[in-house]
Amino acid sequence: MFLTKDDLKLSYGVDLKIGAALVDRKVPDGNLYWKNRTIYLPGAPGYIFIPIFTDILLRSGVERDVLLSEPFLVTCETILHSAALHEYDKISWKEHVEQASNTVKNNIVHEEFYNDLFNYTFQDRPVKVPSIALGSHFPSLNRADSYLFSLSTIQSSSFNIEKALKGWNALMTYFLLMDDLADIKDDLRTGQTNVLIDAGLNDEGEQLIHQMINKSIEDMQLINPVMSNRIEHKKSLIDIRAIIQSIRQNF
Repeated sequence: MFLTKDDLKLSYGVDLKIGAALVDRKVPDGNLYWKNRTIYLPGAPGYIFIPIFTDILLRSGVERDVLLSEPFLVTCETILHSAALHEYDKISWKEHVEQASNTVKNNIVHEEFYNDLFNYTFQDRPVKVPSIALGSHFPSLNRADSYLFSLSTIQSSSFNIEKALKGWNALMTYFLLMDDLADIKDDLRTGQTNVLIDAGLNDEGEQLIHQMINKSIEDMQLINPVMSNRIEHKKSLIDIRAIIQSIRQNF
């Protein structure tokens, strides 16, 4: 599916100029994240999150010119290439974190954030620690957080990094939950990480999933109401209890 700037605006609330720039952007040469892709923003969550989160950064005080600058976009794309190397089992998680952190090392503006992010992501399975406002208690929801190394390079006096992280957590909780709900049976067979498994395939786990989605809706409402409404609508279409019961009956 090909997305237009208008699709991104109407469906996800994305700023039109950000949408236009990313829709028209050339697929980066040799980047494994875009393997076999011919357009920059195919209609899949792993690509749609890029304009949505870029828009969240705009709403968090970062100037549009900074977000659409070539150095920032190349930094993000380089981190995603490394993420794909890990996804394809070419490098380990810690090797990926080292590559992502090295990508930004010479351009760090927010050093304390960078150090906290490195210590958090360099865990074997990143899980939230009390001292920093990063991640969740479920490693399966933290598997994309290496992308946040890009934030440490943002030069902007008005950048509200706490707001950006709140938006990121709301967005990734939604996207990764949807991914894990779709993949739960395959993940059980293969032993892959999955938030339903982390939360527990029982009544308590079901309540935790509902609570996480509700928090995503509430937090996103304060940042991007269009995206919040989309998450709430999607939640209304999913019967989490039925999914969990089906899994328990068949595994």
